[in-house]
Amino acid sequence: MPSICKRTGKCSCGKEGKYGVFDKFYCEECYKKRPKGKSNHPSSGGLIALSDEEMKKELNKEYPWEDIYFIKVPKGNKVFATLFLTHYPESKGIVGRSINYLIIYNHKIAGIIGLTNPPYSIGIIDDFFGINKENRTQLNQQIANNHVFRLINNEHNLASRCLRVLRKVVTRDWKEKYGTELKGLLTFVEPPRKGCCYLADNWKYLGMTKGRGCIQRSGRWEKREWVDKAKKHIYAIKLQ
Repeated sequence: MPSICKRTGKCSCGKEGKYGVFDKFYCEECYKKRPKGKSNHPSSGGLIALSDEEMKKELNKEYPWEDIYFIKVPKGNKVFATLFLTHYPESKGIVGRSINYLIIYNHKIAGIIGLTNPPYSIGIIDDFFGINKENRTQLNQQIANNHVFRLINNEHNLASRCLRVLRKVVTRDWKEKYGTELKGLLTFVEPPRKGCCYLADNWKYLGMTKGRGCIQRSGRWEKREWVDKAKKHIYAIKLQ
């Protein structure tokens, strides 16, 4: 079941909507009637993967672009969801602002890349982007986290070339979708991966996370639980 927050907005029927689900608002009656799809993971946020046969057909499709080209897709796109869920099988889905792409290269799907909200507060990230208590709300809306980057075409240097394309297209698409200028990107890389493609695209290595994180229970922040997590490398780049 997707996360729900009570907030004010208009339901499509015209009534006041108090249930907000993935940027849509529902009144109580329409919320109960809304279609409920099945996902491949009990908490995958509505992402639904294709069967092996269906995915094979998608990967065999020809596209008109020879060089790297990004197709912007919703997070519910089934090709994107399949590559995402097979890369992160325990994922709870994509929450908050997001922009997601299929990567096309040499006329075929070569992978996926996606961006979402940054973590609320990590010291070395705050220092890099100049985030403080006064400007945090504003700057957190102008920074995006590259939360997934998966290539199924492992051609040499393709990853860093994709990152260069990403910096161009997401600046335009983020402003178009959310009305804010992107000032920077960041990403987390879990060892044994080293994130060399980010260094090749001139991202700066900031260090490693402390290996601690929280799990939010019952949708309430005061019920969060701090747990040990894998330490990850942090990379970031300023766009302006």
